[in-house]
Amino acid sequence: MATSTQKTSNKTKAQPRLPKKSQPKQARATEELRRERDEALEQLAATGDILRMMAKSPADLQSVMDAIAENSARLCDAADAAVWRVDGDVLSLAAHFGPIPMLHAPGDTDHIDRNTATGRAVLERQTIHVHDLLAAQAEFPTAKTRGLVTGTRTALAAPLLRDGNVIGTIHIRRTEVRPFTERQIKLLETFADQAVIAIENVRLFQELKEALEQQTATSEVLGVIASSPTDIQPVLNVVAENAARLCDAKDAVIYRIDGDVLRQVAVFGPIPPGPPVRSIIRGRPTGRAVLDRQTIHIHDMVAEIETEFPDAIHHQVTGTRTLLTTPLLREGDPIGVIVIRRTEVRPFSENQIKLLKTFADQAVIAIENVRLFTELQERNAELREALEHQTATAEVLGIISRSPTDVQPVLDAIVESAAKVCGIDDVVLRLREDDTMVPRAHYGPIPIGHVEVSSDDPLFRWMREHGTLHIPDRREQSIIPTVGSYRSWRTFLGAPLRQQGELIGSLNARRIEVRPFTPAQIKLLETFADQAVIAIENVRLFQELKEALEQQTATSEILGVIASSPTDIQPVLDVVAANAARLCEATDAVIWRVDGDMLQRVAVCGAVPTPGYPLPITRGTPVGRAVFERQVVHVHDLAAEVETEFPESKTRQQISGLRTVLAAPLLREGVSIGAIMIRRTEVRPFSGRQIKLLETFADQAVIAIENVRLFNELKESLEQQTATSEILGVIASSPTDIQPVLDVVAENAARVCGANDAVIRLVEGNMLRSVAHHGSLPQSRPAESEPLDGGWIPARAVLERQT
Repeated sequence: MATSTQKTSNKTKAQPRLPKKSQPKQARATEELRRERDEALEQLAATGDILRMMAKSPADLQSVMDAIAENSARLCDAADAAVWRVDGDVLSLAAHFGPIPMLHAPGDTDHIDRNTATGRAVLERQTIHVHDLLAAQAEFPTAKTRGLVTGTRTALAAPLLRDGNVIGTIHIRRTEVRPFTERQIKLLETFADQAVIAIENVRLFQELKEALEQQTATSEVLGVIASSPTDIQPVLNVVAENAARLCDAKDAVIYRIDGDVLRQVAVFGPIPPGPPVRSIIRGRPTGRAVLDRQTIHIHDMVAEIETEFPDAIHHQVTGTRTLLTTPLLREGDPIGVIVIRRTEVRPFSENQIKLLKTFADQAVIAIENVRLFTELQERNAELREALEHQTATAEVLGIISRSPTDVQPVLDAIVESAAKVCGIDDVVLRLREDDTMVPRAHYGPIPIGHVEVSSDDPLFRWMREHGTLHIPDRREQSIIPTVGSYRSWRTFLGAPLRQQGELIGSLNARRIEVRPFTPAQIKLLETFADQAVIAIENVRLFQELKEALEQQTATSEILGVIASSPTDIQPVLDVVAANAARLCEATDAVIWRVDGDMLQRVAVCGAVPTPGYPLPITRGTPVGRAVFERQVVHVHDLAAEVETEFPESKTRQQISGLRTVLAAPLLREGVSIGAIMIRRTEVRPFSGRQIKLLETFADQAVIAIENVRLFNELKESLEQQTATSEILGVIASSPTDIQPVLDVVAENAARVCGANDAVIRLVEGNMLRSVAHHGSLPQSRPAESEPLDGGWIPARAVLERQT
């Protein structure tokens, strides 16, 4: 190195003036550096614009797709760009930007095959770069044909990957043979990642919106049921309207079975409903749904009317193309049918089919409520009892509507209402938790025995296998033993609580004396049991909705902080820690970064004492094991495992009182770069949802860290390029004077390398002479020349020819 430096110095003295032809070369280098800097800034601005667009309009996917297509074409110097979405086994065009003609219009589909760059990117889950379509005609015959039509020569396609699955591609093209650079390929893959984030955001937002709409519709129907206990028509009208609106159908019609015909009872929508009375025959979709007791889904009525539904001529007149009809079943027997229609061929989704069945169940509940009330009205002797029953049911429904987040008031009201209205001495409601039945609500003087009862108890085994159990006299039956807690009562009635066919609990009524229950009382207790299931399901759905909203809000907050702090990772990590502790119901949350073989604490949220000094990466701590093994570590009770599994956490566990710990690694390309840990001071293991949520927060932390790293690398690169450009500028402007160049080199070396000062010394014979200095530090050897001996660092660098 000393020899090279010396030769360069001598050459400069011998030739004080730079060759003229080198000056344009230096100018071109300077211009190239400026161009690269401008491109990097432009890419960063485009990325920021797309992130802000996603945060501002989470439901507007098309605008984001259009922006991604435009930026991909512009920043990658391509003639055009197209974004495709995978739809089953075809690709659907989602966005296009550029003058090259597309052979497909927006929304059109294309087959996925290996003969095109886009198809191969989907099938191989990797970026495909075709330098020349004409030269690669053997490998891409379809792409070659299309290239001849559109004039395309060079193509680049990157897959959109979500959880390892391809959900689309982004494709850019050029009309001349000019392969894309590595930087442009990497940039296109970055735009592909942004497209995936945008698609996922819209999907989550749409699911949340649909859940809210369904919850609102259910509440509305229940409200009408509660306010119209004797009039079924308002309920059916609301059911028909909600079915058409939420299932995105053109109209909805509800029929009731009247003898051997179907009678129209509710209509919503502009399509003519047809004859108000029609026969129940297999040649019509409504008739087949009733006869087969199952949902009928016709994708295209025109294609099936001749062979399957010859009697459905009315649908030809009305222009019906897609139709969905489901029977109203009461205890397995059809009492009517609900049908929704579309005038274009657009099959209903699985979620819409399930939703229509829910509306059918609500119609059945409403019809059944009105039927029961009407029958009770017709019996003067039973009128008072029926009114009491209906009032109690309405009260419970009212409590259900007022307590969407808390099931306990509903359960308490159910046992109290059942006891009072049915004249029951004692009512207890139990819910299944793992293999035990735990009492959740009790009303009455009879002891409920053990706090927890096995789910294999004779009572619960009978209800699980047979349904409602009525024991008029305990002493005259053989289903249950006559010992223990069963001695406290004589007459028993148990109604199962079932959810999707599974026994989740029971509603048990007991009488001290022998007094069998009437059929009306048995039915009412079963209704109360159904209401308990509805209340439990409502709370579960509401809680899931609330959690989804909280997660979406937290994700948006983190994305906002990432967008607003591209160079500062600390605010992002602080927000991630705060959201992890709050949404996972943890006492605190701590984020660690890997630093060599140690873990450095970088973010804390919570009051539990946490060591600020580095921790070794070992299996002896939960967070160390998570980093070491690159997987989630869930410790249910740290105090029980600290001796055998986590001995290095013993002292901290004793001081802080920690019991339950969950740690997830921060993984970047399979390598642990840190970990996020949440803790509780009581023994309460985290749920599967909370574990998944912590992994999501870990992924967000990795994204934020990677963003800052890339941004800082870009910033450093720009600073280095600027410094190089400045030095080249001084060289160009001072071809005869080396001193300004050396001064600028020293100044930039100190600044770009973050040093306090910089000194340049040149070898002259056996001496080192100081020729340039920048900085506030005094020179250790201020003399102009010093001997070349190994006693000081600059001399040793020269003598040993190394840094």
